[in-house]
Amino acid sequence: MFICFLILVVLLAISDAKRVVCYTTNWSQYREGLGKFVPEDIDPHLCTHLIYSFVKLNGTKLAPMEWNDDSTDLMKGMYERTMDLKLRNNQLKILLAIGGANFDNSKLVEIVKSHEKLREFSVNCVDYLKKRNFDGLDLDWEYPNGYKKEFTKLVIELKNEFKNFNLLLTAAVAASKENIDASYDIPQLALYLDFLNLMTYDYHGAWEKTTGHVAPLYSRKNENNEQKMYNVDFTIQYYINQGFPEHKINLGFACYGKSYTLKSTKFIRFGSPVQGAGIIGNYTKENGTLAFYEICERMNDNWESGWDDEHKVAFLYRRDQFVGYENEESLKEKVEYVKKKHLGGIMFWSMDMDDFSGSFCKRGKYPMIKTVRDFYMPHLNQIVKLKKNERINECYNGDGFYVNLKDQCNSYYVCEYSETSSFKIRKYSCPKGTLFDKNLIACNFKQFVKCD
Repeated sequence: MFICFLILVVLLAISDAKRVVCYTTNWSQYREGLGKFVPEDIDPHLCTHLIYSFVKLNGTKLAPMEWNDDSTDLMKGMYERTMDLKLRNNQLKILLAIGGANFDNSKLVEIVKSHEKLREFSVNCVDYLKKRNFDGLDLDWEYPNGYKKEFTKLVIELKNEFKNFNLLLTAAVAASKENIDASYDIPQLALYLDFLNLMTYDYHGAWEKTTGHVAPLYSRKNENNEQKMYNVDFTIQYYINQGFPEHKINLGFACYGKSYTLKSTKFIRFGSPVQGAGIIGNYTKENGTLAFYEICERMNDNWESGWDDEHKVAFLYRRDQFVGYENEESLKEKVEYVKKKHLGGIMFWSMDMDDFSGSFCKRGKYPMIKTVRDFYMPHLNQIVKLKKNERINECYNGDGFYVNLKDQCNSYYVCEYSETSSFKIRKYSCPKGTLFDKNLIACNFKQFVKCD
């Protein structure tokens, strides 16, 4: 029997201005063991916008990056599996990203230098996105240095085409002043982009001669004039001063840290001399980068921790290994900064680098993203304190979805394990004429639901 059902997610008192944008990657499916990440690992209530990364370019047409992005007669593809998240949250917006660090920018250059090809590209983008039910396109051109005018033309052309089809147009943009000045006509972009995902991370890494943090909030007094520009505060303020409105800016959070091998263990801090990158992680296997869950592995192995009160960020170390990362205090500092600057939202790169399975950090699933979201939008969660060895009726099996039998299945709960003494409970109501179907984990028409 074909069953039609509706889902209404009521995000309690959330302002439309608050965005939680999460990038997801189609290559993380190839990581080994607990590092493997697929669409079914995504919590559809965690973010307001999901950005699927990446799509490739074939001439003036978008094309799948991975062999299993598109569906076939024999399998449901990654695109469609990601779209299935809307069955559990029909307010979720899902965009497709083009570009990235490994993208061949010459292909985009060829398009933006020709009016005819640019026109073809914009029409083809709409066709590709609509056929696969995406809500928009995210431009991740890293970076259009020397093509500032052409990048602006690209954005204007796409937006003029997209507005006829109610598609979003966004961009992930550089954090460094050098790249900003060479790449973006900020006042023009502000007119045509729906919002901006600021890549306020990767300020430092193993390409440098000293330790640094992936995303320091502020500069340190002993940094030189150039170094004082490599922090979140400088980047945000620079975009605002150049004319990009605060309410369209999303501050980016890195779900990873930058690691180093120290030259000496005599002075362990930011600015200490290094030999090069730290030891690679067991799952991401990337020189100088550790996913948040790989950092949790080191915490569990009793690495020493430190705090820099000027940068407002944390670090871990053991012998000659050093990694700058985000802890609860540094995340709270950044969220308070977002609020103080009246920014429109927050962004994460990327979901697959948080502890999405809850297997490493001992704090439930997605501890980093949930920590930031809870600081940012605390009204989403009701904290229920438990006595020792006590379970509350709503969350009798821990994390997950629960029907509210006291309400005759007209509403349901989403339970998230927070600490040893608390659960966070989000309550949602089903639309009129529907009840929560525990088998579908969705609101379904009354005649199809057995409330027991």
